[in-house]
Parts: sequence; structure tokens; C-alpha cells
Amino acid sequence: MNLLAHQVLRRVALWSSLAVLGATALGYWYAFSLSRDRALVQLQRHAELQGQQQEQAFQDALAHLELFRAEFLRRYRDGAIDHGARFDAMYRSGPDGAIRLAPEFFRGVRRPDGQYVSHTTGFVGRSAGRPDADLRRRLVIATDLVALYGPAWGEPFANLHASLPENALVNYWPGVPWGLDARADLDVTAGAVVAATLPANNPTRQAVWSGLYFDLTARQWTVTVQLPVDGEDGRHLVNPSHDILLDEILARLQRSRLAGARTLLMSREGQLIAGNSAPGEDAQDRGVLHVDKLDDPLPARIRRLAREQLDSGQPQQVVRDEESGAYIVFSRVAGPDWWLATIYGAEQVSGAAHRGAAIILALGIGLQVILLVVVGSVLGRRVGQPVRQLQAAAESLARGEAAGAAGLPLDEDNEIGSLARSFRELARMVEQRRHELEGTVAERTRELADANARLEELTRTDSLTGLPNRRAFDADIEAWLGTRGPTSALALAMIDVDYFKPYNDTLGHEAGDQALREVGAVLAGQTRRDVRCYRYGGEEFAIVFTAIAVPHAERILRRILEDIAALGLAHPASPLGVVTVSAGLAKAYGEDIDLATLARTADRQLYAAKASGRNRLAIG
Repeated sequence: MNLLAHQVLRRVALWSSLAVLGATALGYWYAFSLSRDRALVQLQRHAELQGQQQEQAFQDALAHLELFRAEFLRRYRDGAIDHGARFDAMYRSGPDGAIRLAPEFFRGVRRPDGQYVSHTTGFVGRSAGRPDADLRRRLVIATDLVALYGPAWGEPFANLHASLPENALVNYWPGVPWGLDARADLDVTAGAVVAATLPANNPTRQAVWSGLYFDLTARQWTVTVQLPVDGEDGRHLVNPSHDILLDEILARLQRSRLAGARTLLMSREGQLIAGNSAPGEDAQDRGVLHVDKLDDPLPARIRRLAREQLDSGQPQQVVRDEESGAYIVFSRVAGPDWWLATIYGAEQVSGAAHRGAAIILALGIGLQVILLVVVGSVLGRRVGQPVRQLQAAAESLARGEAAGAAGLPLDEDNEIGSLARSFRELARMVEQRRHELEGTVAERTRELADANARLEELTRTDSLTGLPNRRAFDADIEAWLGTRGPTSALALAMIDVDYFKPYNDTLGHEAGDQALREVGAVLAGQTRRDVRCYRYGGEEFAIVFTAIAVPHAERILRRILEDIAALGLAHPASPLGVVTVSAGLAKAYGEDIDLATLARTADRQLYAAKASGRNRLAIG
């Protein structure tokens, strides 16, 4: 091979190598950018849905506490009823100086009014002394309401309790005898949780959320939401509260977690609420956890990034942690004003791009080898224009142009022609692989979109009964209220399974779940355009009647009560012998319909139906 051939060969090798490197770099950049942008958009949407799912529990908690406050104040203002006279029959002084609710209220007892009370404890610390008449009255009212509402306000809440500023607390907590186990010298108002409700620490009298803390009496990691209740004279009376266990928060995060992602839930002040695992036993003595005190530095960095983005007022976007390379999306959980961080590793985003670039690189190297071998075998006979044509084609391919093989000497009946045809085939394969990579990215994007759609549907559907859940109820009601007019009509029915707690205690939770499915199936059979049924929470259901269904609401409800009783589900703990339900119905007309008033009326009628013997309908 002469000098000219060597020179041409070196030149061809140089330009073809540049072309292969350029094509590989362009393919990598395109695949990486496409997969990263689409994955991050889906990640952002997923984080928003996850934040909404966490927020729902706190919205439900606030609704419960507001209802408790209204009913407590109503009973407290009713001076005709001497609640304090019942105190001595319910509470007993112990040798340690503390006053506690009688143990039978935890083990299970049926009161003279027919209500079955269990899992309820009460505690008055030794430092409180002998309660006066007003404190005894408030303790009895709080005990009645905790025992009444506690069984209905279950998952995701571990319990319902009410603390009093005189160092007293009433608690409904299945399986946890909190008031019976509490130390006699315990001062519930001295801890950061109850202390946050005192007027000196909470002058605005708003609901407060605690950070994550370890309850030494119950031996569980807990988050508490509580609402201070004051009398008409401004005196602090009681604090209804819900506990949400860390295990439940972790379970919800795990159920909705995107594959490969981590989640962190923290307060604005930096208190860690939940991560991907519970704190160890060595953290229990520290009480509240702060991200700056953890061994892992990542949560502290995430808190700084969250403060910079969420406090800036800018639209939500994906942020990258420069130290770890991870992508992070922040969502604000309204109510407690917590921050939810979804952390997605860089390898999850760029994995598809790396795989696509490796394929393009392998094809490019193959193209380079073939190009050099064929050119080297024919350089002794023909160089010049054919070689320049091949060089132009390689440069075109390096620029990523689909017509990279255009202009080749394909008609040459020699090695140059063979090289041109091989080059054209390899160019077609590169283009094909690029399209395949685009299809793979699109398919992954659709899978992420489907997963998000399923997650959004799960947030509106009750997994046990298949009925729409409380969130769907709130959304549908809000949509209806937006379209109401002078001739609008709305009826709301609240339905509750009779003696459901004794049913669970007698036959077990699996039987209880099956009974709720059977009741849900009866309600689903009545669903139509103007009659919509929901699982409101626990064993409570709601039915919304609109338009032409409102005049027929009473008839439909009586049919539902008959159909459920006709199921013949044996209920050994019920005087009726079978599973039944009670219902309360409230109606409203015109464009000034107030949903809160309608809901309270329906609830009062529901309790009236239960008080009159159950398996009944009461109409307000």
C-alpha cells in the first residue's frame, strides 16, 4: 500500500471515528434527555398524588375534632342535665393517689342506656387533687363522647382521646389500657403535645399537630393532632385529639411508593415524621426526632432544599441534590404544614439512556471496523471521490440526520460499493435502534402514567367495599354545590351498622370486613345517577340524593334497611339477632344549602335512630 493509500486510510480512519463518536454522543444525549424529562414529569405528578393521599387523613381528623367540639359544647351548655352526678359511679380513686375510669369500661360494659362501651380508659393525675363539680362534669361528657365516637373513627387513627388542662385524659384505644397503665405522678400538660394547646402556648386556639414522638405509656411512635376547646367565657375546657401511629404512616407511604424511590415526611421545623423505616430503640429516649440529629446527612440536606423551594413561592419543580445526584420533588401536606419529599435516584432516571447509548456505541464500533477493513482492501485501486462520498455520509450520520447514507456510491461493483451498501445498512440499524429506544421510553412513560392513574383511583375508592370513599364524597359534594340553583334539592343520609364493635369482638375482624362488604353490595345496588353511595369511614356510610331522587329518599332508605336485614347475617351480640343498620336523613332545598348543617342534622337523626332501638330510620 503506497504512501497516498496510507494517508487516505489515516484520514478515513480519523473522520469515521469522529463520525461514530458524534453519532454515539448525539444518540446518548437524545435518549438521556427524553427519558429524564418524561420520568421527572411523572415523578412530579406521583409526588403530588402521594401528598394528597397523606393530606386526606388530616382533613378527616380535623372534621372529627370539629364535630367533637360542637357536641361537647352543646352538652356542656345544657345545664338541665347533671353529668357530674355520674362521676362517682364511673371513676375510682386508687391507692397511688390517681383517679381512673373503672376497668370494666376497657374490658367492655353495656351502660343503662344500651350503649356498649369498651377499650375506654380515663386518668386524673395525682397532682390534680380531688376534681371539683365542673371538672367532674367535663370528665363525664368527655368520657361519653370518646366512648361514642372512638369506635366509629378508626383507621387510619389509632385512637380518640380528650385531655383536660387540669391534668386529666380520657382515651379510646383498642388493646391499649393507657389510663390504667399511666403513672400516678404523670402530668399530661407538662409534655410538649398537650402543652401546645394551653392558651399561653396557643393564643389563636387553632388545631395543632405534634412532631413524631415516642409515647412512653403506649410504647409506640406517634403523631398527634388536637383541637383546643374553650367555653363562652374563654376558659379552656378540653382538647379532643387523634393519634396516628408511625406504622400506619409508613404503611401508606409503602403502598403508594414509586418503585426505586424513597420518601421522607418532615415538619417545617425539621422534625422527622416518617421515612422508609421506623426509628430504632436507641431513639426512643430522645422523644421527638430532628433531621439535624440523625446519623444520615441526607434528610438535613433535603430539609434545606425544601425550605429554599417551598418558601420561595415558585411553582413546584424537580430539584437535584448535588452531593448524592438524586432527584427530589417536594409536596406540602396542608393542615400540619408538613413537607413530603419523594427522592428518586439518578440511576433510575438515566438507566434507559445508558442502555440505549451502549447499543448505539456497539453499532458505531461495528460500523467503524467494517469501514476501515473495506476501505483498506480497496485503497490500492480506487480512492478519491468514493472516499470523499463515504466521508460525507459519515459526517451526515454524525450530525444525526436520517438521510446519513444518502449520496453513497451504491452502484459500484467493487469493494467501495460493498462498503457503501454496508454503511447504508448500518445507518438503517442505527436509525431503527433510535426508534426502538424512543418506543421503549414511551412505553415506560405510559406505564408510569397508568400507575399514577391507578393510584389516583385508589385515593377515591374504598378498597374493602369498592364504594367511593370519603375523599370522593367531599369532591362530589363540592362539585354539586358549585352547580346548585334556586330550585336545587339535596338529601343526605348517614347509615351506621348496628352493634358493629360487638360484632367484631364476637366473630372477629374478618367477619366484620365481610359484613361491611355485604352492606356495601346492597348500597351499590341502589346507586344510580341521582343516588350515590359512599363509605364514609369505619362502619359508617353516606348516601347523597339529588334532583328527582330527593322526594323518594325515605322510600329508598327503608328498602335498604329491609334488604340488609334480609341478608340474614347472624349477629350474636345484637338483640335483633342479625346484622342491621340505622339511618338518619336530612333534606335541604334552594341555593343556600349549608352542607355542615345538613351533615349535623343527618348525624343527629342517625343517633336518634340508634337511641330508638336501631334498625330504624329517623328523618330531620
